[in-house]
Amino acid sequence: MAASDSQQQKMKAKRQRILDEAIELFSEHGYNDTTIAKVAKASGISFGSVFTYFSTKEELFHCAVIEPLGQITDVMMNFDPEAEDPLAELERIVKTHIKLFAKLSTYLSLVVQVIGHDSRFSEQFEELNRFHDAFCLKLSKLIENGQVKGQLIQTDSMYAAYSYMSLLLGLRLMRTDNFDHEIWEQFVPFALNLFGPAR
Repeated sequence: MAASDSQQQKMKAKRQRILDEAIELFSEHGYNDTTIAKVAKASGISFGSVFTYFSTKEELFHCAVIEPLGQITDVMMNFDPEAEDPLAELERIVKTHIKLFAKLSTYLSLVVQVIGHDSRFSEQFEELNRFHDAFCLKLSKLIENGQVKGQLIQTDSMYAAYSYMSLLLGLRLMRTDNFDHEIWEQFVPFALNLFGPAR
């Protein structure tokens, strides 16, 4: 018998709760010291219930790393590399990206673990790397657009894009400020300077 809409919503919410707690625990304690039992306890559900949604710890870890990436990708890639006003488009996305990363402290700590152990977590690393490369490629086209229109000085657009991504990651990992603190807005002009505005 198929689950009702209400049951499906409850199951979806329980799965998300498990995933959220797993992200917290994997981020704070690492892969080895995070157990299904700890995730179950933090989620307020029975040990066996976790396996209704995730068949193994490995699958849970994979989902904890990869599933949030979908939502992040939607926000990060939401820009037009052929914008009529490339500098204005860059300023818009920098503000959006910094606000996004300010909210991602826990998840980014997990990402850093994957990057730091890329051979151990090769599948997850490859997914993250694909996102990174696709984002930087698209951003480099917007930068080149700005260079052609004389809004940005001539630099290597891919290195500028790589530098920008490193700045976003580093800011969130080094700052302990709450995501709604006014300090995040102060970094916008510094991030924009990475693209070499001609002014």
